[in-house]
Amino acid sequence: MRGAGGQETARSDVLLFVGCIALALLALALPRSWALTVASGLRQTALRPLVALNARATRDRTARFKLTAVEHTSDSLAVLVQQQEAIRRENENLRGLIGVRAAQSHPIVSAEVLHRPTVTDTRMLLLDVGTADGVHMFDPVVTASGLIGSIVISGAHSSSALTWANPDFAASAVTADGRVSGVVHPSTTGSGAATVLELQGIASRDSLVIGTVLMTAGAGGTYPRGIPIGRVASIGTDVNGYDKVYRIIPFAAPGDANHVVILTSPRDSVFAKLAKPAVPQ
Repeated sequence: MRGAGGQETARSDVLLFVGCIALALLALALPRSWALTVASGLRQTALRPLVALNARATRDRTARFKLTAVEHTSDSLAVLVQQQEAIRRENENLRGLIGVRAAQSHPIVSAEVLHRPTVTDTRMLLLDVGTADGVHMFDPVVTASGLIGSIVISGAHSSSALTWANPDFAASAVTADGRVSGVVHPSTTGSGAATVLELQGIASRDSLVIGTVLMTAGAGGTYPRGIPIGRVASIGTDVNGYDKVYRIIPFAAPGDANHVVILTSPRDSVFAKLAKPAVPQ
């Protein structure tokens, strides 16, 4: 039985093979127009499922390639947008520094920040200028937005700047109208500690409103009068509940600084003129 079954199968395969060859020879012998008609008929009937599978496979392969191209394009655009945003911010900073340089009659030195601090390390900046460029200790460091800090270590061709986020920072401050003055230093309390400043030493008879702009007062022998510091964001009291404490949001962020300006002018100079205090009638 097995032998007879195997012979029948072999005989059927041979007949099928011979039939295919005969059909191929017949197709070659047919006129071209007839052959095309027969081929089209086969594709529309017996071979239609195979044609559909082939078309679907082609679409899937094309879609996979298109998806890869779209992903590459999306990634490239994301990188390009980030680079353009960084370039835009740097250009704005440079334009602002050019304005600072044009407004100053005293000598100043431009510097590039060599070490970009991380979010948790904004206390010190490394600059690419030093004593050979005329930079010395206690020279103020500013950006187009406002005060960054001052030089604490100055080598021949590099220097380190202490920023307002350092616990050792302190500066005398005055309101833009010159009416109220005090001392600003890094905040040590609250959720915004080390990212904002506190203004203290305000007389009890004086008060500030939220949004008041503060400048350096020119006292203390380090910062000249008129450098923008920040804006009053909130008002609280000290630990004893006696005096008011004003929380200040600084204008200049050390972590965003790429280029800075170092003021080498005398300490008693004026960075920007302030309004004179109003004389009570």
